[in-house]
Amino acid sequence: MRSTTRIGLVGALSALFVLGASGAAIAAPRAVPTKKYAKTVCGAYTDLKKKVSAFTDKYNADTSSDPATFQTEVGTLTQGLLDDITALEARIKKVYPDVDDGKKITKLFVKNFDEITAQISSALKKFKAADPRGVSFQADVSTFEVAVNLLDTKTSDPFSKIDDQDLLGALDKEKSCSDVVTIYGR
Repeated sequence: MRSTTRIGLVGALSALFVLGASGAAIAAPRAVPTKKYAKTVCGAYTDLKKKVSAFTDKYNADTSSDPATFQTEVGTLTQGLLDDITALEARIKKVYPDVDDGKKITKLFVKNFDEITAQISSALKKFKAADPRGVSFQADVSTFEVAVNLLDTKTSDPFSKIDDQDLLGALDKEKSCSDVVTIYGR
């Protein structure tokens, strides 16, 4: 029932940086040198790009012709992406840069991951509520795709809010950062 002119998820999702306790105590975040922080943050965003790319590939490869099956498969696939994003956010929460306002900087990145999660969760909730047998299901598919495609326009840019020169220098020098952010004016 899906149209062959689906909105491609590849472009916009790739542009996205371009994103539980089981009775055990959660360790307090610790200060780390700017070089290690840059590697941790950019590594998380690089992994996010990979997870999103894998999600996109699987989504676009879905050949289910039954709308209800497609809806279920997309729900499972999207939940997996949300779980991956939660794990990446947890990695960032563990550390903060050893600079003035380092904890505030980490909060910017955590907020960004929370925004990404909220946008995807909202889109998924609406998509799961759609009637796969309804005449407007193709529109529901398109709405889901557009919501996911527009993630990068509906979330904050934590990198742009960093003004600590030591951290900016570390981000500029970290190889993995070149895939997710460009540092200007250093």
